[in-house]
Amino acid sequence: MSRDVRCGDFMKKILLSISCLLAVSFVLFTFSPIFAQVPGKSFKYLPKDEAIESINKEYNPPLRKSGINCQAGFDEASRCFYCVNTLRPKCPDCCLKFSPQRAIRCTPKDSNIYDCKSLAFSSTNCSAVANCKCPGTAEECNEILYNCEDCPDTTGVMTCSNIPQCQQKGCPSTEPSASLGRKCISRNGEWICEENNLKPKFSGCTSNINIAGCPVSAYYTIAPITDCQGLSSPPPNDCYAYTPTPEYEDCISNCSSYSDEWEKCTKRVYCCNKNVCGTGFENNCEIENCTERVNWPECDNLTLTNCIALQQQALDCLTNPSPGSACSDCFAEIDSGLAYPFVARSRETFVIFWQIAAITEFSGAVNPADIPTYFFTMVKVVDSRGREVHRSIIHQKSFQGSFSIFSATSLDSSVVKQGETYTVRLYYFLPQSLQIPGFQNLNLSAKISKAELIVMRTRE
Repeated sequence: MSRDVRCGDFMKKILLSISCLLAVSFVLFTFSPIFAQVPGKSFKYLPKDEAIESINKEYNPPLRKSGINCQAGFDEASRCFYCVNTLRPKCPDCCLKFSPQRAIRCTPKDSNIYDCKSLAFSSTNCSAVANCKCPGTAEECNEILYNCEDCPDTTGVMTCSNIPQCQQKGCPSTEPSASLGRKCISRNGEWICEENNLKPKFSGCTSNINIAGCPVSAYYTIAPITDCQGLSSPPPNDCYAYTPTPEYEDCISNCSSYSDEWEKCTKRVYCCNKNVCGTGFENNCEIENCTERVNWPECDNLTLTNCIALQQQALDCLTNPSPGSACSDCFAEIDSGLAYPFVARSRETFVIFWQIAAITEFSGAVNPADIPTYFFTMVKVVDSRGREVHRSIIHQKSFQGSFSIFSATSLDSSVVKQGETYTVRLYYFLPQSLQIPGFQNLNLSAKISKAELIVMRTRE
């Protein structure tokens, strides 16, 4: 720590300006007839002396000042600004549905028609789905799946009439698997084969979910027949009729219905999202912010004017705290060793500057530029008994990354008594935590590398 009589660049400019004014005043008062002294009158006073003194400290390692557990309404103001400046721009009203219940558009809470079940077959483990052309090229398949003209919403219930049915390719088939060179033909709802005891040609891909009725223990009822027309020319004398069991038919039907409904639901969600806010959900809505808005109805009607008023209430509380109030003990001294003691002289006024250089410190994976709070500072002048005789305005600085503070206050000669000892001290306030979604438990603190008090004393 050092205490010296000096001028920084800023203070030199102030002293230079004062010196120039005094010089001009001297010339005018001395030589100009306009300011010639009236006989019998005298000037009562002219400025006699000025002094600039400073107390400064550089901290290596930096001085760590933790947040103070004294919210004093700042949480409410911070939440308001967070709602107005972050949540609503990233999730405007068009992203939400407000009745009969609050919901994000195109989600199951918006309507059960968007409540899509789990995907049955993945293209990574089901080649039949991966190779689906539905029919035609992959581009044609996507055109079918994502053509929203097939999903009219004239009645408020979106239905999709055209789907590629690629998921259905993963479902079992009834066709028996004939040996090489042998044959099966379909006839009147059953399969006619040259061989006995065949299994299905395709019993379905491994499903990601449990499909009702699948798998089955018996695929067919098999009966020998003599009507073997169509198998070959001439037809064999004996062949076999394969009739799918009711259980196997139910399995296939359930799989087909499930797969088609998944594609229809997926298409409904896609087409719904495409129309949100005119240019699409992805272009206008961030799901995390919309989730917060859904759970915070009060955010809907907050305005910037509300936030400024809440912040002013908190600042008023800090500026004029009543004993026992929420903010009576919010501020703490930055460093008890960083203090400027002085003995007041008659007709003396003061201008007190304070400077701080610091960086933010916190836990949690958030962008420092997004932390919605401030680092507050002020100076107090106390007498020899520790009683406060003057308190500066409160300076607030966004608590974002590296920051610096330069502020000032003035002290009139009527506030202090000649011959008594006073001390200038520097105080800070930083909320300990923020009750804002995404910013809780950050354990806020500031790492101060330099702090300084500069006092300009003028005696008239």
